[in-house]
Formats: sequence, C-alpha cells, structure tokens
Amino acid sequence: EYPIDLETELFASLKAGNEDTCVKTASAFFDWMITTYGQKNISVRLKTLEFVLFADYISYQNGGHTYHFSDRADYLPLVYNAENNSDLKVWFVERIMNACRNMSSRKETYENLMIVKGRTYIQENYDKDISLDDVSRHLNLSPYYFSKLFKSETGTTFVEYLTNLRIDRAKELLRDESLSIKEVCASVGYSDPNYFSRAFKKNLGVTPTVYREGLRNEA
Repeated sequence: EYPIDLETELFASLKAGNEDTCVKTASAFFDWMITTYGQKNISVRLKTLEFVLFADYISYQNGGHTYHFSDRADYLPLVYNAENNSDLKVWFVERIMNACRNMSSRKETYENLMIVKGRTYIQENYDKDISLDDVSRHLNLSPYYFSKLFKSETGTTFVEYLTNLRIDRAKELLRDESLSIKEVCASVGYSDPNYFSRAFKKNLGVTPTVYREGLRNEA
C-alpha cells in the first residue's frame, strides 16, 4: 500500500523547514520504494525524480532561492544511468535536505523580519492603548503565532516588553518637574494612574513619586 502518510509528512516538514524530520522521512520513503519494488524498477527512479523536482519547485517558490534554467540539467541522466535504485538514495536525501534547508533559512529570515516590524510598531505606539491583537493584526499574523514567536526571539513576552518600554520612558519623563505623575502616566500609554504606579513599583521596587524624590535628592 502506498505510504501517503510518509509523503504528506515529507512535504509538510519540507515546507516548515524542519530538516531533521524531512531527512528522516525522505530516507524512510526511499527505503519503502526499494523494499517494495526492488533495484531495477523504473517507477522508483521516476518517483525519485518527481519528488526531487517537486521539492525544488517548493524551494524556488517559497524559499527565496534563485532559479537558474540549467541548474537541474544533470538530474535526468543521473537518475536514468544509476546502476541500481539504491545508488540514488544519497542523492535523493541530499536534494530533499538542501531544499528543506533553503526553506528553513527563508523561514528564519521571515521570522526575524516580523520581530523587527513588531518591535518597531510597539516602540512607535507604546504611548497608546495597544494590545497583542493590535500588533498581530498589523503584521497580519495570528496572536498565538506572534506571541510564541516574540517570546522565542526576544526572551520576553509582549506584555513584559511593552511594560519595560513604558517604564523606561516614564523614568526619563519623571526627570521633568513640569510634568505631573498623571501626565507622565498618560504619556507612556497608561489611562489609570493607580495601575501605572503599581506597574512602576513592580518593575523598579518604588512608586513613581518615590522615584522622582530620589532624583531630586541626587540633584
């Protein structure tokens, strides 16, 4: 029986850039072909060529790899002239792995770009009532995916990052004696002075008022 589950897993892991799973599944699929059809069956060679060409297609379409018309000129003679089908296994797995690696590189570049755009959006809008949903919508990503990606790439949650950004800015504004605590609160995106005070104290160990008094004493 044709292992459709292996085929599905192979190309799903390829598109996801999961190299370990991709290589393992490609190897398992090729072993199934040899075990089932033997060393001389032409269908094994055709399926080998079909999968490699499809993997290349996915890589060219989605992985940012530059396409050159003659890149695959050796594929057909290599597959046709192999003495035994098993001789093609290393080539097959390597080609699948290279396509997957290109997808992985593309995915990493894309995710880094999303984090840069996300942080920029937060830095430009921290003084507003923004949420994780707002940032995710701006990036056209699901909140769950962006939250997971943000934590993975920055080591902090969205809320922690936003809070730290606001508190750091509040520390700067508190040096300006012409601004009231309430005005500082509003300037960094908090609508409730009491909530601002609690967040500030949780972050720095003192309230905004005590922090400002400390600045005065230093002066």
